[in-house]
Amino acid sequence: MKLSQLTTDGAADALCIIAPHIYNITSDSKVIESVSKKMNLDGTEKLYGKYVLLAGRIVEILPLLLKDHRDDVYGILSVLNQCTVKEVAAQNIMETIRQVREAVQDKELIDFFKSSVSTAQNAP
Repeated sequence: MKLSQLTTDGAADALCIIAPHIYNITSDSKVIESVSKKMNLDGTEKLYGKYVLLAGRIVEILPLLLKDHRDDVYGILSVLNQCTVKEVAAQNIMETIRQVREAVQDKELIDFFKSSVSTAQNAP
């Protein structure tokens, strides 16, 4: 479910619950190091080469998320999909992948946390 599909109260509750999970992931130095690596996508590589670079980055980040931050990932998914963490853990992996894809493509959710980060960085 997307943030924009929730009521105002539902979205406020969801953001309050997922904020600590997001913080746990985004403040992890291993995650920061992995996502901060510059990818050379200057256009000189073929499309296949770009896919290989992207796949390599995903393979590097995935264990960090699913091993070190499994509880955070499940917590986020459970709130956004209005189910329990146990239900997320027990559901079919393809459903979990769909939910993760939907969450990372949720423009309103991503924009909210991006704006929060930029506001915090510009604060005195």
